[in-house]
Amino acid sequence: MTLFVDTSAIIALIDRDDPAHAGVVDAFAQVSTEALVTHTYVVVETLAVVRRRFGPAVAADVIDRVLPRLDVVPVDAELHAAALSAFRERLDSSVSLVDRTSFALMHRAGIERTIAIDADFRTAGFATTP
Repeated sequence: MTLFVDTSAIIALIDRDDPAHAGVVDAFAQVSTEALVTHTYVVVETLAVVRRRFGPAVAADVIDRVLPRLDVVPVDAELHAAALSAFRERLDSSVSLVDRTSFALMHRAGIERTIAIDADFRTAGFATTP
Protein backbone atom coordinates (compact mmCIF):
# COMPACT_ATOMS: atom_id res chain seq x y z
CA MET A 1 0.00 0.00 0.00
CA THR A 2 1.19 3.50 -0.82
CA LEU A 3 0.51 6.66 1.17
CA PHE A 4 0.92 10.22 -0.02
CA VAL A 5 2.76 12.59 2.35
CA ASP A 6 1.67 16.24 2.42
CA THR A 7 3.56 19.35 3.50
CA SER A 8 1.28 19.68 6.53
CA ALA A 9 2.42 16.27 7.80
CA ILE A 10 6.11 17.01 7.37
CA ILE A 11 5.74 20.32 9.19
CA ALA A 12 3.84 18.66 12.05
CA LEU A 13 6.45 15.90 12.16
CA ILE A 14 9.31 18.31 12.81
CA ASP A 15 7.43 20.89 14.92
CA ARG A 16 7.12 19.48 18.44
CA ASP A 17 4.80 22.37 19.33
CA ASP A 18 2.35 21.54 16.54
CA PRO A 19 -0.91 20.14 18.00
CA ALA A 20 -0.79 17.33 15.44
CA HIS A 21 2.85 16.39 16.16
CA ALA A 22 2.21 13.27 18.26
CA GLY A 23 -0.40 11.95 15.85
CA VAL A 24 1.88 12.43 12.86
CA VAL A 25 4.82 10.78 14.62
CA ASP A 26 2.53 7.80 15.37
CA ALA A 27 1.27 7.76 11.78
CA PHE A 28 4.80 7.60 10.39
CA ALA A 29 5.70 4.84 12.86
CA GLN A 30 2.61 2.78 11.95
CA VAL A 31 3.31 2.91 8.22
CA SER A 32 7.02 2.11 8.40
CA THR A 33 6.64 -0.76 5.93
CA GLU A 34 4.46 1.10 3.43
CA ALA A 35 5.66 3.17 0.49
CA LEU A 36 5.55 6.90 1.20
CA VAL A 37 5.20 9.18 -1.83
CA THR A 38 5.20 12.91 -2.37
CA HIS A 39 6.06 15.20 -5.27
CA THR A 40 8.57 17.91 -5.99
CA TYR A 41 6.13 20.79 -5.36
CA VAL A 42 5.58 19.50 -1.82
CA VAL A 43 9.35 19.43 -1.31
CA VAL A 44 9.68 23.03 -2.53
CA GLU A 45 6.77 24.20 -0.35
CA THR A 46 8.01 22.29 2.70
CA LEU A 47 11.58 23.55 2.52
CA ALA A 48 10.43 27.16 2.03
CA VAL A 49 8.16 26.97 5.09
CA VAL A 50 10.67 25.09 7.24
CA ARG A 51 13.57 27.43 6.49
CA ARG A 52 11.41 30.49 7.13
CA ARG A 53 9.84 29.20 10.37
CA PHE A 54 12.64 27.12 11.86
CA GLY A 55 15.88 28.14 10.14
CA PRO A 56 18.46 26.59 7.85
CA ALA A 57 19.58 23.85 10.26
CA VAL A 58 16.08 22.39 10.45
CA ALA A 59 15.71 22.65 6.67
CA ALA A 60 18.96 20.70 6.32
CA ASP A 61 17.60 18.09 8.75
CA VAL A 62 14.47 17.69 6.60
CA ILE A 63 16.68 17.21 3.54
CA ASP A 64 18.93 14.71 5.31
CA ARG A 65 16.49 12.74 7.45
CA VAL A 66 12.91 13.14 6.20
CA LEU A 67 13.14 13.35 2.42
CA PRO A 68 15.19 10.13 2.03
CA ARG A 69 12.22 8.22 3.52
CA LEU A 70 9.96 9.45 0.71
CA ASP A 71 9.69 8.55 -2.93
CA VAL A 72 9.69 12.04 -4.48
CA VAL A 73 7.88 12.00 -7.82
CA PRO A 74 8.80 14.72 -10.31
CA VAL A 75 5.91 16.87 -11.48
CA ASP A 76 5.86 16.30 -15.22
CA ALA A 77 4.13 18.51 -17.78
CA GLU A 78 0.98 16.37 -17.84
CA LEU A 79 0.58 16.38 -14.05
CA HIS A 80 1.25 20.11 -13.88
CA ALA A 81 -1.30 20.82 -16.62
CA ALA A 82 -3.97 18.71 -14.88
CA ALA A 83 -3.35 20.44 -11.56
CA LEU A 84 -3.29 23.90 -13.13
CA SER A 85 -6.56 23.20 -14.93
CA ALA A 86 -8.24 22.02 -11.70
CA PHE A 87 -6.85 25.06 -9.88
CA ARG A 88 -8.08 27.42 -12.63
CA GLU A 89 -11.57 25.88 -12.56
CA ARG A 90 -11.86 26.56 -8.83
CA LEU A 91 -10.07 29.87 -8.29
CA ASP A 92 -12.62 30.79 -5.65
CA SER A 93 -11.50 27.80 -3.56
CA SER A 94 -8.81 28.04 -0.89
CA VAL A 95 -7.17 24.84 -2.18
CA SER A 96 -3.61 25.59 -3.31
CA LEU A 97 -1.98 24.63 -6.59
CA VAL A 98 0.33 22.34 -4.60
CA ASP A 99 -2.68 20.50 -3.16
CA ARG A 100 -4.32 20.31 -6.59
CA THR A 101 -1.09 18.74 -7.83
CA SER A 102 -1.20 16.27 -4.94
CA PHE A 103 -4.79 15.31 -5.77
CA ALA A 104 -3.93 14.84 -9.44
CA LEU A 105 -0.94 12.67 -8.59
CA MET A 106 -2.95 10.61 -6.14
CA HIS A 107 -5.69 10.03 -8.71
CA ARG A 108 -3.16 9.14 -11.41
CA ALA A 109 -1.29 6.71 -9.13
CA GLY A 110 -4.40 5.24 -7.48
CA ILE A 111 -3.34 6.46 -4.02
CA GLU A 112 -6.32 6.70 -1.67
CA ARG A 113 -4.65 7.51 1.65
CA THR A 114 -2.47 10.35 2.84
CA ILE A 115 -0.60 11.48 5.90
CA ALA A 116 -1.92 15.04 6.04
CA ILE A 117 -3.31 17.52 8.52
CA ASP A 118 -4.79 19.63 5.74
CA ALA A 119 -8.58 19.08 5.67
CA ASP A 120 -8.64 19.68 1.91
CA PHE A 121 -7.55 16.07 1.40
CA ARG A 122 -10.59 14.75 3.30
CA THR A 123 -12.85 17.14 1.42
CA ALA A 124 -11.39 15.83 -1.85
CA GLY A 125 -12.34 12.28 -0.80
CA PHE A 126 -9.02 10.90 0.43
CA ALA A 127 -8.55 9.04 3.71
CA THR A 128 -6.18 10.90 6.00
CA THR A 129 -3.92 9.83 8.81
CA PRO A 130 -3.77 10.89 11.59
